Amino acid sequence: MAGGKIKKEKGKPSQHTPYQGGISFHKSKGQHILKNPLLVDTIVQKSGIKPTDVVLEIGPGTGNLTKKLLDAGKKVIAVEIDPRMVLELQKRFQGTPSSRLM
Repeated sequence: MAGGKIKKEKGKPSQHTPYQGGISFHKSKGQHILKNPLLVDTIVQKSGIKPTDVVLEIGPGTGNLTKKLLDAGKKVIAVEIDPRMVLELQKRFQGTPSSRLM
């Protein structure tokens, strides 16, 4: 490490991060998955969401934060552009009324 710069190792991909469900995430698209439950709980707690609030979530990914937002608020509008993630969300939240999750 010369001059405080970190060199990227050759042959190691930096664009994709594998997920245990077999999906690769694209960091170039800003996909970073919240896996730490303590971090998710802290985000929801500090957000001050009330049971009457409607929450807009941009890029819900696998839905880890979405689940906690649903527990805290009245409704979550989750906007996801990656069709693979949309399928994961549909599986995970199957049976959730559309009056609570869009």
